[in-house]
Amino acid sequence: ELINMASINIVKLRTLKQTRAFYNYELKKEGLTGKERISYLLAKKSIEKIIREKENSGEKEK
Repeated sequence: ELINMASINIVKLRTLKQTRAFYNYELKKEGLTGKERISYLLAKKSIEKIIREKENSGEKEK
């Protein structure tokens, strides 16, 4: 099955912000292993970059 790349690109700003909030919450847990913490930090950094790009392009939160 072919994946429509345009549909992948349609990630809502609100969803990205909710995902960032999840990672912020998870990163506050004291029981995380070093590997988990690094993984969460990398994911959060990527999400924040996408949020900035979407906000700079003028996309509104829906």
